[in-house]
Amino acid sequence: MSHQPSHVSEHLAPPPAQAQEGLRWGVIIGVGLGWALLFFVSIFITVKVLHAREKTLQPNGPDPLPRQIGQGEIGIVDQVPFEVYRTRENYQKERTARLEHWGWIDRKAGAVHMPIADAMELVVKEHQK
Repeated sequence: MSHQPSHVSEHLAPPPAQAQEGLRWGVIIGVGLGWALLFFVSIFITVKVLHAREKTLQPNGPDPLPRQIGQGEIGIVDQVPFEVYRTRENYQKERTARLEHWGWIDRKAGAVHMPIADAMELVVKEHQK
């Protein structure tokens, strides 16, 4: 069995208390205007505080515009790309040259460095004795 709802109450008017209910447009508009006024007052106060802070931080006014404004290149530094990589290559070349040649470490103390191949041969000869 299926239950069929009754259609008796379809054409009845709402109760009197509910019929008198409605939107109070005056209150809705008043609340909206109040919030808008609060928003604009807070924006005004914020702008005043920021202008006062700007005057404190820059008492002589803003800095003058740079001479480069309006030119084709602003702030471009012409450098060789990948300079860090080349610096590493130069460092490796210097270290390799030090390992392959004789040179002074401390001239006053009489300390020198020798090529790595000669040093390894010297160590092998000392251990063979």
